[in-house]
Amino acid sequence: MDLTQHNSFVLISAEDLDRLKQSQDRILEQLDKLTTNLEKRNSKIPVDYITAQEFREAVKIGQWKFDQLIMKNEIKTIKKGRKIYVVRSEIQRYFVDLLNS
Repeated sequence: MDLTQHNSFVLISAEDLDRLKQSQDRILEQLDKLTTNLEKRNSKIPVDYITAQEFREAVKIGQWKFDQLIMKNEIKTIKKGRKIYVVRSEIQRYFVDLLNS
């Protein structure tokens, strides 16, 4: 079912909403740590990017789900050689889209 053509409302308790927000805050903190680690390693990769593997570990998804997100254009990536990078702003946009859907 394509939800883009339908308006849906989901009722969740305030408790569940708080848990969701806390989860997202933890994920964003982990992403900040990953970015900091990149800076410390004096990487040639700009700080605005993290690797696909770092993204998957931070949001706790597997390769299959990551590939699905790319195919559905829910996140945009940059490929350089065999490495795939995710723009940091795309990560934040992805979570905002999750909250709004």
